[in-house]
Amino acid sequence: MSLTLTQEHVFDIRIDFAQRSRFGPVVGGGAVGFTSVGGGVVEGPRLNGRVVPHGGADWADIRADGVVVINAHYLLELDDGTTVYVQNRGFVVPAERPVGSDPAQLIQPAYFRLAPTFKVAQGPHDWLTRTVVVGCGERHLNPDYTLFRYYAMG
Repeated sequence: MSLTLTQEHVFDIRIDFAQRSRFGPVVGGGAVGFTSVGGGVVEGPRLNGRVVPHGGADWADIRADGVVVINAHYLLELDDGTTVYVQNRGFVVPAERPVGSDPAQLIQPAYFRLAPTFKVAQGPHDWLTRTVVVGCGERHLNPDYTLFRYYAMG
């Protein structure tokens, strides 16, 4: 057993969003956000394919301190036809906005990290079910999408 960690870039996912909504405040403070998945692509050294259109959504808790707790579920279809279920959990911590900045202007979050888990049929991609994968995200507007980069920890 080694106490040294390594990381290997395994794939990127671009998720195009179809609809966003938010409600609250909810009991205990904060709000709930819903973002449906419109589609997207998977590209990388170990996985390639697409995000299944309308195959998932993120039900996020938006805390009173502005931190977004991600709880996303969606499907991927890989180039070889394999379907992969992804549950993506993580945090988006907002960056501080400069005084007087336009609230509508997107400022990349200070912290956007994810810890996905996967379900997949036995076969060439079942390594996903026994590998710790971590990711980071980057939000984009016009069009509305997020780019995720994932690393297998070894």
